[in-house]
Amino acid sequence: MNIALTGASGSIGKELQPFLESLGHPIITISSSIPSNGQSIFSYQDLVRKRIPCKIDAFIHLASLNSNLLEEDIDKEVELTRKILNAMRSLHCTKLIFFSTAKVYGDNSFSRAFFAESSTTNPTCPYSKAKKMCEDLIQLKSAELDLDFTILRLPPFLSQADTSNLGKLLRLAKSGAYIPTFNSGNTNQRSFISFVNIKEVFMALLEGKHASINNIYNLADDQHIALNDLLRIYGDKRILVLPTFVEKLFFKISFVRGILLKLYGNFVIKNYKLKNDLDVKLYSTKQAALLHKT
Repeated sequence: MNIALTGASGSIGKELQPFLESLGHPIITISSSIPSNGQSIFSYQDLVRKRIPCKIDAFIHLASLNSNLLEEDIDKEVELTRKILNAMRSLHCTKLIFFSTAKVYGDNSFSRAFFAESSTTNPTCPYSKAKKMCEDLIQLKSAELDLDFTILRLPPFLSQADTSNLGKLLRLAKSGAYIPTFNSGNTNQRSFISFVNIKEVFMALLEGKHASINNIYNLADDQHIALNDLLRIYGDKRILVLPTFVEKLFFKISFVRGILLKLYGNFVIKNYKLKNDLDVKLYSTKQAALLHKT
C-alpha cells in the first residue's frame, strides 16, 4: 500500500514513518522542511502541481504549522488540508486519515472533565479552532471526493522529546532528579496517547477489516492517570510532594495558576467508540510507560 505522509519530521511522524515502513508500506513524504528528491520526498508545491508520479492508497495528514498557532495563522493551517483534499483525485486516493486534537472539546479544567465523540466541541485556542475547521472541511468535501476519512482526536502525545512543560518534567524525572510537585497531582485525571497505541490503531485502520467509513474517533490510552503517578513511573518514585500551604500559595498567583492548569488540570478522553469499531485493545498510559522503560 502506497502511503503519503505529512508531518514526518514531527514527534509522532518520526516514529510513525519507520513503523509503517516496517510493515512493508512504501512511504511518500510531503514536507515543507525536507528538500524534495522527486522519488520519496515531495513538497506541497509538488502536490499542488500534481508532480507525484504514483497512485496513493492512503493519505495520512499529520502535519501542522505549529501547536502554538497564532490567530492570524488559522487560515494557513486550514489551507494545508485544503491542498491535500484538492490533490486527492490526481493521486487516485480515496482514503484519508487526519490527525486532529482533543482540544476541540475545550481545555484543561480544575473540575472533572470527560469527553466522548458525541460531546459538544468548544475549541478555545487558535490551534484547536484550526483543527476543527479542518475537520469540518474534510466532512464537507467527503461526498464530492468519494472520500473514506478517519479523523483522530488525540490528547497530548506522551514523549520525552516533547518541548512542552510535561515533556521537560518527564526528562527531568528520568534523569534521576527529585521532582517537587503538589498534592493535586495525586488526584487529577489526564488522558494521553502513547505510540504503542497509535501502532495498534494504524494496523487496524490499514488492514481495513473492522474500520467503519467516515468516522471521528478519540485516540487515547486506556484509563486516565494522575500527574504524580506518571512522574513516579518515569522517575522511579523520586518525587517530593510539597506541603498544602505552599500549593495554595502558588495557585493564588494568577499567571502561575494558568501554567499549573496545564499540568494539574483534568481532561479525560473516552475511547470506547474506537475500541469497539476497530476491535483493538489498547494499553493504559501506565502500561505503555512501563513498556517503554523496559
